[in-house]
Amino acid sequence: MGLEPVKGNDRANRGGRPAAEWRPRSRGAAWEVGLVLLLILSAALLFGTQAASKEWPQPYFEGDCPYYISAALSILHDGDLDLRNQLRGGLDVHGRQIALGQSGQWYPKHPILMPIASLPFLALFGMRGFMIFSVVLLAALPVALMRLARPFAPPAAAAGASALLVTGTFLRRYDYNITPDLFAAILGVAGLLALMRGRDLRGGLVLGISAAAKTTHLFLLPFGLSYVLAMRGGRGVARCAAGAIAPVLALLLLNAALFGSPFVSSYDRNVLLKDGVLTVVSHMSQFDRNPIQGVAGELFDVEHGLVPTSPALWLALPGLALMFRRHRREAVLGLLLSEFYLLLFATYRYWDTTRYGNRFLILVVALASPPLAMALEWLKERAREGLHRRRGAPAPVAG
Repeated sequence: MGLEPVKGNDRANRGGRPAAEWRPRSRGAAWEVGLVLLLILSAALLFGTQAASKEWPQPYFEGDCPYYISAALSILHDGDLDLRNQLRGGLDVHGRQIALGQSGQWYPKHPILMPIASLPFLALFGMRGFMIFSVVLLAALPVALMRLARPFAPPAAAAGASALLVTGTFLRRYDYNITPDLFAAILGVAGLLALMRGRDLRGGLVLGISAAAKTTHLFLLPFGLSYVLAMRGGRGVARCAAGAIAPVLALLLLNAALFGSPFVSSYDRNVLLKDGVLTVVSHMSQFDRNPIQGVAGELFDVEHGLVPTSPALWLALPGLALMFRRHRREAVLGLLLSEFYLLLFATYRYWDTTRYGNRFLILVVALASPPLAMALEWLKERAREGLHRRRGAPAPVAG
């Protein structure tokens, strides 16, 4: 079962044709554009005000943030990725957060795509450019969520779902730093949306770029390819794979240049002090947590669990049932991706090191946008029917 048109949509996914792409008339177009602008302005005002009220620059120098900032500074001012000019202290201080190069260089442990994207803001606004860059990402987030929901629900429901996910989950607290999880989630949403609309080449390209922004987003590619295979067969898979080749190849070439092998990543070259000896270790060894305990924490931990920090997700559950009835393959894709990342990070030793919520599950929250929008639309229709019954008039038929 592929995507079916919703009100305002005029094409279904048949034989590889773009799925449920809305072609509105002028009034409908203006309405949707107005909703998009409202989301952008509201998010920019909300997060911009929150960010500006924080004591600068402390909020942006927590956790991993100094290392993203140092990478951007090194690229802009030194023209390289060696962070030894930016970081004070030795490997015993920074070893966990850097990747040791072949000749002793201190390369960034984290992907460099987000620091590269922040360079124009750094060049124009100095250090405050990172705050502005963060607010720009947060303003783009609700638009990405709305667009992901649009093939499944009308504009108002999609915008409502987007607003609920931003304000009713831990995302509302992400004004305080810059994080590749948010940056990569926006890219991941864009790539998945392209695949759902039958744009396989573009979808593969954007998912590949998303993997360059966050390494664990490499797993989006096999899920995306499986979805395309089910929807459009081998030709669709070939187009999607062709789109992903360039960014994935760029990652492999970068690994080879920095660490001597395309299959050795920055996460395989961290440095720890063990018994007074500096030892190179792989980040993979930190995925050793009991998955049952990890899932319980991801769901119910007071400060980081989805249940206490993201109540808006509850409304997505009935919407998921609707989505399974009407758009089964897309529902399966979203559910499998959510379960996979929930289980993957349940085993991660440091999944709960975020100040509030779980930044590793931002993509999982984003994937709730379509079922949440469908639930909102269903509630609106039931309310309309009830109102017309009380008035003694038949309810209008949707669509």
